[in-house]
Amino acid sequence: MATSTSASKAPGIEAVVVRKKTQTFLDFGQKQLTAEPCKQCGMAYQRGRTDDEHLHKKFHRAWQRRQDKALLWHDDCESIVCANGSVQIVDAHSPQRIVKRALAILNLANEHLGACKVDVLGERKVFLFIDKGRVCGCILAERIDKARRLVPGLSECQGGFIRVVCGISRIWVVPGERRRGVGVQMVRAVAMRFVYGCPVGLDQLAFTQPTDDGRALAERVFGRRDFLVYVEE
Repeated sequence: MATSTSASKAPGIEAVVVRKKTQTFLDFGQKQLTAEPCKQCGMAYQRGRTDDEHLHKKFHRAWQRRQDKALLWHDDCESIVCANGSVQIVDAHSPQRIVKRALAILNLANEHLGACKVDVLGERKVFLFIDKGRVCGCILAERIDKARRLVPGLSECQGGFIRVVCGISRIWVVPGERRRGVGVQMVRAVAMRFVYGCPVGLDQLAFTQPTDDGRALAERVFGRRDFLVYVEE
Protein backbone atom coordinates (compact mmCIF):
# COMPACT_ATOMS: atom_id res chain seq x y z
CA MET A 1 0.00 0.00 0.00
CA ALA A 2 1.36 3.39 -0.97
CA THR A 3 1.47 6.06 1.72
CA SER A 4 1.88 9.80 1.62
CA THR A 5 3.14 12.28 4.13
CA SER A 6 0.67 14.98 3.01
CA ALA A 7 -3.12 14.52 2.81
CA SER A 8 -5.27 16.43 0.28
CA LYS A 9 -8.24 18.38 1.70
CA ALA A 10 -11.67 17.07 0.60
CA PRO A 11 -13.98 19.60 -1.15
CA GLY A 12 -16.34 21.45 1.18
CA ILE A 13 -14.51 20.44 4.35
CA GLU A 14 -12.53 23.08 6.18
CA ALA A 15 -9.41 22.15 8.03
CA VAL A 16 -9.76 22.50 11.79
CA VAL A 17 -6.73 23.58 13.73
CA VAL A 18 -6.69 22.05 17.19
CA ARG A 19 -4.78 24.18 19.64
CA LYS A 20 -3.28 22.34 22.59
CA LYS A 21 -4.03 23.89 25.94
CA THR A 22 -1.15 24.25 28.33
CA GLN A 23 -1.79 24.43 32.03
CA THR A 24 0.58 26.84 33.69
CA PHE A 25 1.81 26.64 37.26
CA LEU A 26 3.14 29.57 39.22
CA ASP A 27 5.86 28.57 41.64
CA PHE A 28 6.18 30.96 44.54
CA GLY A 29 8.40 28.63 46.51
CA GLN A 30 5.70 26.51 48.11
CA LYS A 31 7.23 23.59 49.96
CA GLN A 32 4.30 21.21 49.60
CA LEU A 33 0.92 21.52 47.88
CA THR A 34 -0.58 18.19 48.89
CA ALA A 35 -0.99 16.46 52.22
CA GLU A 36 1.47 13.67 52.91
CA PRO A 37 1.48 11.26 55.86
CA CYS A 38 4.07 11.51 58.62
CA LYS A 39 6.35 8.48 58.36
CA GLN A 40 6.04 7.84 62.10
CA CYS A 41 2.55 8.78 63.35
CA GLY A 42 0.81 8.40 59.98
CA MET A 43 -1.11 11.70 60.14
CA ALA A 44 -1.50 13.33 56.72
CA TYR A 45 -0.77 17.08 56.77
CA GLN A 46 0.39 19.84 54.45
CA ARG A 47 3.96 20.85 55.11
CA GLY A 48 4.57 24.58 55.12
CA ARG A 49 1.01 25.36 56.21
CA THR A 50 1.07 26.74 59.75
CA ASP A 51 -2.27 25.39 61.00
CA ASP A 52 -1.59 21.92 59.54
CA GLU A 53 1.88 21.75 61.09
CA HIS A 54 0.49 22.85 64.47
CA LEU A 55 -2.17 20.11 64.38
CA HIS A 56 0.43 17.55 63.33
CA LYS A 57 2.78 18.46 66.19
CA LYS A 58 -0.07 18.14 68.69
CA PHE A 59 -1.19 14.78 67.27
CA HIS A 60 2.40 13.51 67.00
CA ARG A 61 3.16 14.31 70.66
CA ALA A 62 0.03 12.46 71.80
CA TRP A 63 0.88 9.54 69.49
CA GLN A 64 4.44 9.43 70.85
CA ARG A 65 3.20 9.31 74.45
CA ARG A 66 0.94 6.35 73.58
CA GLN A 67 3.83 4.63 71.82
CA ASP A 68 6.18 5.15 74.75
CA LYS A 69 3.61 3.73 77.17
CA ALA A 70 2.83 0.77 74.90
CA LEU A 71 6.53 -0.09 74.55
CA LEU A 72 7.31 -0.23 78.28
CA TRP A 73 8.48 -3.68 79.40
CA HIS A 74 9.14 -4.71 82.99
CA ASP A 75 8.53 -8.46 82.75
CA ASP A 76 11.21 -11.09 83.08
CA CYS A 77 11.28 -14.21 80.94
CA GLU A 78 13.82 -16.29 79.04
CA SER A 79 16.37 -13.85 77.67
CA ILE A 80 19.72 -13.42 75.95
CA VAL A 81 22.05 -10.61 77.03
CA CYS A 82 23.27 -8.46 74.13
CA ALA A 83 25.81 -5.67 73.78
CA ASN A 84 23.30 -2.85 74.33
CA GLY A 85 20.31 -4.59 75.88
CA SER A 86 18.70 -8.02 75.95
CA VAL A 87 16.42 -10.15 73.79
CA GLN A 88 13.50 -11.69 75.67
CA ILE A 89 11.68 -14.70 74.26
CA VAL A 90 7.93 -15.26 74.63
CA ASP A 91 6.04 -18.36 73.53
CA ALA A 92 2.65 -19.93 74.22
CA HIS A 93 4.02 -21.52 77.42
CA SER A 94 5.02 -18.17 78.96
CA PRO A 95 2.74 -16.66 81.65
CA GLN A 96 -0.44 -15.40 80.01
CA ARG A 97 0.05 -11.79 81.12
CA ILE A 98 3.43 -11.80 79.35
CA VAL A 99 1.94 -13.42 76.24
CA LYS A 100 -0.77 -10.74 76.21
CA ARG A 101 1.81 -7.93 76.46
CA ALA A 102 3.99 -9.50 73.76
CA LEU A 103 0.99 -9.82 71.40
CA ALA A 104 0.07 -6.17 72.03
CA ILE A 105 3.57 -5.08 71.04
CA LEU A 106 3.61 -7.44 68.07
CA ASN A 107 0.32 -5.99 66.84
CA LEU A 108 1.68 -2.48 67.24
CA ALA A 109 4.47 -3.59 64.91
CA ASN A 110 1.87 -5.11 62.57
CA GLU A 111 0.17 -1.70 62.30
CA HIS A 112 3.45 -0.13 61.20
CA LEU A 113 4.18 -2.96 58.77
CA GLY A 114 0.66 -3.15 57.34
CA ALA A 115 0.49 -6.81 58.40
CA CYS A 116 -2.42 -8.83 59.75
CA LYS A 117 -3.19 -8.89 63.47
CA VAL A 118 -2.04 -11.91 65.46
CA ASP A 119 -4.34 -13.13 68.25
CA VAL A 120 -2.73 -16.46 69.17
CA LEU A 121 0.93 -17.46 69.19
CA GLY A 122 0.45 -21.18 68.68
CA GLU A 123 3.86 -22.66 67.86
CA ARG A 124 5.37 -19.26 67.06
CA LYS A 125 7.70 -17.24 69.27
CA VAL A 126 8.11 -13.51 69.82
CA PHE A 127 11.62 -12.11 70.31
CA LEU A 128 11.68 -8.66 71.96
CA PHE A 129 14.75 -6.43 72.13
CA ILE A 130 14.68 -4.62 75.49
CA ASP A 131 16.86 -1.69 76.52
CA LYS A 132 16.34 0.10 79.85
CA GLY A 133 12.81 -1.23 80.29
CA ARG A 134 11.65 -0.29 76.81
CA VAL A 135 10.97 -2.39 73.71
CA CYS A 136 13.20 -1.37 70.80
CA GLY A 137 12.14 -4.04 68.31
CA CYS A 138 10.45 -7.39 67.85
CA ILE A 139 10.47 -10.51 65.68
CA LEU A 140 7.78 -13.13 65.13
CA ALA A 141 9.42 -16.46 64.27
CA GLU A 142 7.74 -19.68 63.18
CA ARG A 143 8.63 -23.25 62.25
CA ILE A 144 8.96 -23.85 58.49
CA ASP A 145 10.70 -26.56 56.50
CA LYS A 146 11.56 -25.08 53.11
CA ALA A 147 12.50 -21.83 51.40
CA ARG A 148 13.98 -20.56 48.14
CA ARG A 149 16.70 -18.08 47.26
CA LEU A 150 15.72 -14.54 46.31
CA VAL A 151 16.97 -13.12 43.02
CA PRO A 152 19.18 -10.13 43.99
CA GLY A 153 17.41 -6.85 43.36
CA LEU A 154 14.09 -8.49 42.46
CA SER A 155 11.05 -9.93 44.23
CA GLU A 156 11.37 -13.29 42.48
CA CYS A 157 12.90 -16.57 43.60
CA GLN A 158 15.33 -18.83 41.80
CA GLY A 159 16.22 -22.51 42.02
CA GLY A 160 14.52 -25.26 43.97
CA PHE A 161 13.48 -25.48 47.59
CA ILE A 162 16.09 -25.63 50.35
CA ARG A 163 15.41 -27.23 53.73
CA VAL A 164 15.37 -24.76 56.63
CA VAL A 165 14.20 -24.71 60.25
CA CYS A 166 12.83 -21.27 61.03
CA GLY A 167 10.99 -18.48 59.25
CA ILE A 168 11.02 -14.83 60.32
CA SER A 169 7.46 -13.74 59.69
CA ARG A 170 7.72 -10.20 61.12
CA ILE A 171 10.66 -8.01 62.02
CA TRP A 172 10.27 -4.45 63.22
CA VAL A 173 12.56 -1.93 64.90
CA VAL A 174 11.21 1.21 66.56
CA PRO A 175 12.09 4.11 64.20
CA GLY A 176 14.16 5.98 66.78
CA GLU A 177 16.17 2.82 67.58
CA ARG A 178 17.36 1.99 64.07
CA ARG A 179 21.05 2.02 63.06
CA ARG A 180 21.97 0.47 66.43
CA GLY A 181 22.19 -3.13 65.28
CA VAL A 182 18.93 -4.07 67.01
CA GLY A 183 17.60 -6.06 64.05
CA VAL A 184 20.84 -7.99 63.57
CA GLN A 185 21.01 -8.92 67.27
CA MET A 186 17.39 -10.11 67.26
CA VAL A 187 17.97 -12.35 64.23
CA ARG A 188 21.05 -13.87 65.89
CA ALA A 189 18.98 -14.49 69.02
CA VAL A 190 16.43 -16.35 66.88
CA ALA A 191 19.22 -18.57 65.51
CA MET A 192 20.42 -19.27 69.06
CA ARG A 193 17.10 -19.92 70.81
CA PHE A 194 14.27 -20.70 68.38
CA VAL A 195 14.94 -24.42 68.88
CA TYR A 196 15.51 -24.81 72.61
CA GLY A 197 18.94 -26.22 73.40
CA CYS A 198 19.88 -26.55 69.72
CA PRO A 199 21.27 -23.42 68.01
CA VAL A 200 20.81 -23.34 64.24
CA GLY A 201 22.97 -21.70 61.60
CA LEU A 202 21.91 -18.53 59.83
CA ASP A 203 21.62 -20.64 56.69
CA GLN A 204 18.65 -22.35 58.38
CA LEU A 205 16.67 -19.10 58.62
CA ALA A 206 14.42 -17.51 55.99
CA PHE A 207 12.48 -14.25 55.70
CA THR A 208 9.02 -13.69 54.29
CA GLN A 209 9.04 -11.40 51.22
CA PRO A 210 10.72 -8.39 52.87
CA THR A 211 10.18 -4.64 52.62
CA ASP A 212 13.10 -2.53 51.38
CA ASP A 213 14.27 -2.07 54.98
CA GLY A 214 13.85 -5.80 55.65
CA ARG A 215 15.84 -6.65 52.53
CA ALA A 216 18.70 -4.37 53.60
CA LEU A 217 18.69 -5.95 57.07
CA ALA A 218 18.66 -9.50 55.67
CA GLU A 219 21.61 -8.69 53.41
CA ARG A 220 23.56 -7.43 56.44
CA VAL A 221 22.67 -10.47 58.54
CA PHE A 222 23.37 -13.14 55.92
CA GLY A 223 26.19 -11.37 54.10
CA ARG A 224 24.62 -12.09 50.72
CA ARG A 225 21.89 -10.63 48.51
CA ASP A 226 20.29 -13.94 47.53
CA PHE A 227 19.09 -14.82 51.03
CA LEU A 228 16.31 -17.36 51.65
CA VAL A 229 12.64 -16.36 51.54
CA TYR A 230 9.35 -18.22 52.01
CA VAL A 231 5.63 -17.65 51.57
CA GLU A 232 3.75 -17.29 54.86
CA GLU A 233 0.69 -19.53 55.12
